Amino acid sequence: MTGSRVFNVLFLCTGNSARSILAEAYLNRAGKSRFRAYSAGSKPGGRVDPFALELLAKNGLDTAGLRSKSWDEFGLPGAPKMDFVVTVCDSAAAEPCPFWPGRPVTAHWGVSDPAAVQGSDEDKRRAFLLAFRTLSARINLMLNLPLEKLDRIALARELEEIGEIMEKTDIKTVVKERYARAALNVTGVSKASCCGSGSRDSGCCDPITGNLYEDAQKNQLPDAAVQASLGCGNPTALAELKAGEVVLDLGSGGGIDVLLSARRVGPRGKVFGLDMTDEMLALANENKRKAGAQNVEFLKGEIENIPLPDNTVDVIISNCVINLSADKDRVLREAFRVLKPGGRFAVSDVVTRGEIPAGIRNSILLWVGCVAGALDEQEYRAKLCAAGFEDVEIEPTRIYRAEDASAFLANKGMDASVIGPQVDGKFLSAFIRATKPATASVRIGGRSTGACC
Repeated sequence: MTGSRVFNVLFLCTGNSARSILAEAYLNRAGKSRFRAYSAGSKPGGRVDPFALELLAKNGLDTAGLRSKSWDEFGLPGAPKMDFVVTVCDSAAAEPCPFWPGRPVTAHWGVSDPAAVQGSDEDKRRAFLLAFRTLSARINLMLNLPLEKLDRIALARELEEIGEIMEKTDIKTVVKERYARAALNVTGVSKASCCGSGSRDSGCCDPITGNLYEDAQKNQLPDAAVQASLGCGNPTALAELKAGEVVLDLGSGGGIDVLLSARRVGPRGKVFGLDMTDEMLALANENKRKAGAQNVEFLKGEIENIPLPDNTVDVIISNCVINLSADKDRVLREAFRVLKPGGRFAVSDVVTRGEIPAGIRNSILLWVGCVAGALDEQEYRAKLCAAGFEDVEIEPTRIYRAEDASAFLANKGMDASVIGPQVDGKFLSAFIRATKPATASVRIGGRSTGACC
């Protein structure tokens, strides 16, 4: 593609009422004179979602002329020829597309459907805002591509990579924002909310994060460390830590599990806490000071890229964090790398059991909070084996019943009597154990040469 001209971009989704509309409006402003954006649907609903129009107006974007229409319009004589066609929902991407005159470059940027979110108007507004941020971030990357210098194959590859990279980045951004708010809640900078483990006397805890630690454990720690806990288990109680061991906590938050582990390994041991959120690291270091812990070090970094050398850690713990990663395979490979031969993987996480309808799963994940990316228990086992671990065990510690979800469902405007039975027993907290083989340090094709499980 050469020359200085206007590039036509068509955004597609099934109903052409939300995601594709948001993308069309944003690109028409951000692209200025370089781009002209359009949108359409494979099965248009005939109306633009009011929440989409509200969001666009709030952000100063022109909504005049936006309408829900069929993609067939762009195959008619006289229709503008497209340079790019981008699907923004999985269902439209899977459907056979019409023939597009001019052989446009195509790409898929999957975005969760905000119109499918159940619950209050505020829940829906948050979903639309997340979709808008995702699409605008991807469009901004597209605007920076040297379009005139790339051939068709290179352009297609670049556009696909934007979608793949941003899927992981979007999740990471949401996680960082959530944990930053939790830290600020504890320090009093932000308005407190009923989330996390709460204070020692709090009665507002939910069934996922509440009542995880014994009073004797909590009384050993600064109150802020307890308040900042967003976990789903107590890995320090099950990890069988020994004096003198080196421990790494992935996603250490306010430091509750790090400080408890430090007491167990004693002065000859060492405990690292790894977190990517500045607010949580500041809180954790303050808790370390208050606790007088000398054998603790908090590191800034991501669990997909652990900033420690190979074969340096005896035990890895984590508390409902690995499932938040968009690249769990990489997390588990990194955990394997930093563990010493014979080292132990001992984490608490939420897993799912059996089939869960997608719409219900998304709503329940808003309730659980820490299981935005929860794996089926068998898939978790398979990923650990693929990373090279052996002796994998998944031990349920809490199985969540329909009644556990009732208050959440009611607050979200959903019928607990209908939805509750469909999720009964399908979400569970579990303690997950695995071992790095004592002799398996050589890896072939990303897998250990030792036994799996």
